[in-house]
Amino acid sequence: PVIFAGETNPLVLAVKMALFDVIINAPLIWLPPAYIVQALAYRFPKREAIQRYITDVKQNGLLKKYWSLWLPASLTNFLFVPAHFRVAAVGFFWMIVLSAVANKNNGELEVEICPIDCPQEPEPKMDYPRAME
Repeated sequence: PVIFAGETNPLVLAVKMALFDVIINAPLIWLPPAYIVQALAYRFPKREAIQRYITDVKQNGLLKKYWSLWLPASLTNFLFVPAHFRVAAVGFFWMIVLSAVANKNNGELEVEICPIDCPQEPEPKMDYPRAME
């Protein structure tokens, strides 16, 4: 963005970029769509997704967890990684944290069990069963 134009000190530039990312981008641009995509995938209302996001921010410490992972990662990324290699290597770990926070159920494990009359999928017909040995 234009707010970083003209900055010559790499440390100051990295700090500005990292702070912009965690204070502006994350809470307003990156995290709400993640909750909306989850709502679409699991077929619950988008309004509920936004309510879950707000609850996770206010009660479950989502932003503190986000900042604890991404602020150091962003600083390291902006200071030491060339711009053309800045792919989020920490993304995998962040998705684990985000999933854990978004699916928090007060310590209870929620398991969906199929009722007795649940339709069973037929086993696929094998044309050449000896090939599987």
